Amino acid sequence: MKPIQTCNIIQSAAVGLVAALVATTAFSRTCAAEETSVVQPNILFIITDQQYIEAMSAAGNPYVKTPAMDSLAARGMRFTKSYCTYPVCTPSRASLVTSLMPHEMGILSNNICPGIPQDIPNMGDLFRKAGYRTAWAGKWHVPAPYPGFMTGPRSGIPGFDVLKLDGPVHRSIPSTGPGMGSDPTTTKATLDFLDQPQDRPFLLVCSLLNPHDICEYPREPDNYPAPPAASKLPPLPANFEAIQNEPSLLAAVRQRQQKAKVGTRRDTEIQWREYRWAYYHLTEVVDSLISQVLKKLDQSPYADNTLIIFTSDHGEMAGSHQLRTKSYMYEEATAVPLIVCPPIKTSAAVDKQHLVSGLDILPTMCDYAGISIPESFEGVSLRPLLENTKTGRQDAWRDYLVLEINDRTEVRMVRSDRYKYIVYAKGEIREQLFDLESDPGETSNLAQNPERKEIIETHRNMLRQWIHQTKDTFVLPETSGSN
Repeated sequence: MKPIQTCNIIQSAAVGLVAALVATTAFSRTCAAEETSVVQPNILFIITDQQYIEAMSAAGNPYVKTPAMDSLAARGMRFTKSYCTYPVCTPSRASLVTSLMPHEMGILSNNICPGIPQDIPNMGDLFRKAGYRTAWAGKWHVPAPYPGFMTGPRSGIPGFDVLKLDGPVHRSIPSTGPGMGSDPTTTKATLDFLDQPQDRPFLLVCSLLNPHDICEYPREPDNYPAPPAASKLPPLPANFEAIQNEPSLLAAVRQRQQKAKVGTRRDTEIQWREYRWAYYHLTEVVDSLISQVLKKLDQSPYADNTLIIFTSDHGEMAGSHQLRTKSYMYEEATAVPLIVCPPIKTSAAVDKQHLVSGLDILPTMCDYAGISIPESFEGVSLRPLLENTKTGRQDAWRDYLVLEINDRTEVRMVRSDRYKYIVYAKGEIREQLFDLESDPGETSNLAQNPERKEIIETHRNMLRQWIHQTKDTFVLPETSGSN
């Protein structure tokens, strides 16, 4: 894999397990490798849509009940510094299945997506060549939301059998119910697959749409259950107020999006709290479906040999900074849940130290399956962290992550251990710096503080290195006067 995004980055987490990409025999779960045989586990990959990292009771949130997600946290490792690559559906999802940054594939937004180039290694093709049965249920969105909406030679999902969804998909909430009508059918397709006998290891993706339905809530609140009394609504977030010196482009986007899509900042406190309640309600709805999937897996013959990975494509602002939905570089939109449950039973663990990314999911899958990790991958395997192997590689973990937005507002974000640096392509105010240790709510922009000049320049240099290594075209400010 390419040594990028880091000052110190781990090398291939599959050292000593270089496996040939060959098909397994009908009744074998063993993949031939150069020096050792690797028992190939089944893999269940569960994806939600628009779930921010703290929208789980396992994360300490008292306003949402997620017993299924909590059960995963109880049997695996939950990461607290986990980020998407781009806080919008299509680019982030493309990264999940390729371990590449969106701009490296020419995928610049939901609307600018030619699909994954055929010469790029992707999840489905890699695992199919390694002898896996690969199956995808639910949302795809690279580029069309569901495969049935695509036409032409790339109308499927590369390397995957697309599981048939019985019933309507991707319609509005009033006519079809939760998950735009697709989540119950996605769940059923997943359950049906787990009921089938398999003669080889499988990679099964269960891609659910909620809590994305919150995008409809401000326009159509009457289509949701009646909210409870004000005394039982979630409170406003501690960082509800918009910061004073926010970048010019962010202010413009805030005004445009709030007016055109989801109401205005003049909503009452009760309306904002009802919005947060509706979001948590949708999270609980999707959690109930995940519960069905986990129960079926536990009752199946595959329970003791399945790697489970749970994440979301991006987050949701949920009222923080008086913002809704995504497309922002604040924590609520960029940090996403990530729980990994190895096939071998382990104790529950929480990793609060390492910066991890959606880029790391595919390398982790490859590592457990004995598949050689392609050099093109930007991510690294999480297996050393999961198994606490004494190889020294954890000490050489990445020092920072970079996120991007390439839509009408071009933005880059650098997340280091303590700080977050955000820079916009243009505007009178272009930069933000937050000390996430002392200001986790990102309420005080330190970019214009002369005492933080060296920190700003350090993060600019991190971004310069990343821009060079990934052949990005973003242009950084030349001097601190650009703040």
